Parts: sequence; structure tokens; C-alpha cells
Amino acid sequence: MNARCPRCQTVFSVGGPGRYTCPGCGVTNEVRDAPHDGGAPPGPPGGIMTPPPPPPPDPPSSKMACPECEFEFIVGAIAVATCPMCNAEVQTGNAPDDGDAP
Repeated sequence: MNARCPRCQTVFSVGGPGRYTCPGCGVTNEVRDAPHDGGAPPGPPGGIMTPPPPPPPDPPSSKMACPECEFEFIVGAIAVATCPMCNAEVQTGNAPDDGDAP
């Protein structure tokens, strides 16, 4: 059975339904079993589907500005952070993460 990559149009041999890497461009292609009703398979020709795009990345952590030197830095889930520029203690207003509590 032959399949055609929808990205670069390379034709390559596959053993049946499953996921195959295109030898031309390296994209992963999914070959689906053709429907048995005699109609054309849904989607691109040959039943090849590219996987969906990855989910968007998590939003970045919050930034704080030091009240002493006005340096902006990223803080996590801590109540008090130390400014990396002037070593001042900065109240973040965040609750500490209790994941390490016994």
C-alpha cells in the first residue's frame, strides 16, 4: 500500500493503517483504514492525516517589581521573594505551594 505525505507530497510504502514517518520531510502521518461502504475516505487523499498541533504552552509565571530598586523578576508560588538585584525581601501576595508539606 502506498501513501502520500500531505506536507511534501512524497509517496512512500506503508504496511497498512497506523502512524508512519515521511522519509522526505520527517512529519508523522496517520494512515487510516478505508471505509468499506465504497465511498471515498474522509480527509486528504489516501486517508493520510497529520496529527493535530500541540497545545499552547502554559502562560509564563507572574512578574514582580522590587520596591527598592524597581528590578522586575519572575516569582513562583511563594509568599516572600528575594530580589536578585539588591537582595531585598519582596512580599508577593502569593500563597506558598503546600506540595512539600508532610
